[in-house]
Amino acid sequence: MLKPRYKTTNWKQYNKAPINRGSLTFWIDEEAIYKWKHIQ
Repeated sequence: MLKPRYKTTNWKQYNKAPINRGSLTFWIDEEAIYKWKHIQ
């Protein structure tokens, strides 16, 4: 992975950017999905 050109100093704003654009992607572990589907 390449080293970023600029150091991010405004993390709060940086982390809000995808939310404000309407794009929030995250991954769920296969084990978590299995447990979610098999809750009794």
